[in-house]
Amino acid sequence: MTQRKRTRVAVLFGGRSVEHEISVITALQLMQAIDPAVYEVTPVYIAPTGTWHTGNQLLERSFYAKVPANLNSLQEVTLLPKPGVRGLTKLSDNSTIPIDVFLPAFHGQYGEDGCIQGLFEMADVPYTGSNVVSSALTMNKYACKVFLKEHGVPVLPAQLITRSDAQKNIDGVVQKALSTEGFTTLPLFVKPCNLGSSIGISKVKEAHELAPALAKVFRFDTHALIEPCVNDIMEINCSVREHNGVHASVVEIPVSQSGVLSYEEKYLRGGGKKTGQSAGMASLTRVIDPQDLDPDIKNSVVEIATRSFTVLGCSGVARLDFIVDLATGKLYFNELNAFPGSCSFYLWVRSHPRVLYTTLIHNMIETALVHHATAASLDRNIGLKALRA
Repeated sequence: MTQRKRTRVAVLFGGRSVEHEISVITALQLMQAIDPAVYEVTPVYIAPTGTWHTGNQLLERSFYAKVPANLNSLQEVTLLPKPGVRGLTKLSDNSTIPIDVFLPAFHGQYGEDGCIQGLFEMADVPYTGSNVVSSALTMNKYACKVFLKEHGVPVLPAQLITRSDAQKNIDGVVQKALSTEGFTTLPLFVKPCNLGSSIGISKVKEAHELAPALAKVFRFDTHALIEPCVNDIMEINCSVREHNGVHASVVEIPVSQSGVLSYEEKYLRGGGKKTGQSAGMASLTRVIDPQDLDPDIKNSVVEIATRSFTVLGCSGVARLDFIVDLATGKLYFNELNAFPGSCSFYLWVRSHPRVLYTTLIHNMIETALVHHATAASLDRNIGLKALRA
């Protein structure tokens, strides 16, 4: 009996982002969960310097403790922006490693923001997740808010501060920010416009803290967001996926010990510091599918999450984060993660119907192949007419 050919999947992770190690954790979880009877995995690690590497050593968590010294034990590869190659190119001899579909497991800039998606489009290869426009739009928190507000989604107001303006006149920037209507009452939240994982975020309780908070953001990003602080707050998250339609998971309430979900709380609690075995977003303390949550709030979160996912043109699996002002009962969209930590599998395994992580990955890949086939059916060649006129 002839053995069925497995689909060759390149899982890309790491990258030139401050969220580099979180991407590694997500990718290791994903590659462990993927069905080996159906898929042949090629791990592709992009180092912080931008070089691409592949090798079975990348499947072992212990390998990353010695990066970058041990990268020379791997095969260096790249993806050429050339349709028809259908795989990774080895830099040693220009031979090809055949790949059927690319699965980017990046977090943050150069991977989740449309950059790698643009390369996939140039190479004309199938890839999971959102396309170039959706990825870029959802990565920019300010642009995403403005877009969704135009589609009737409730969002908190935000000020966008550029690093160049702050460098020219930080005192003027601070004074203007604090005198803007809706921002005159402290505390305020300050965070990077284009990052996730709670990196660079600050809660400003006194006016003199705003300049240092902006400086903290500008270590990692060229644009900062200032948002009003909801004091009596409840955070609610929901995951949405595309597979034969758009579907929402159960909701969750993440629990913060400090009042602000920090990088350490998200990724080092319950592991990390003690064992070095962080479970990524799956390790965060959370209440999944809370039974005592007002059904109207649950339904509103699910409705707004699926609507936002759809109008933004997202695909794959995303997580949308909301906040509830308990003092007023108002619900606000906060941000969208186009590729959430741990793929939000912990929400799907508790959903109705239940979706296991292995199935979640399988559905992502199936959807990617359908999207690529649809794009390939479009007529892109009308001949040379204007040049020959």
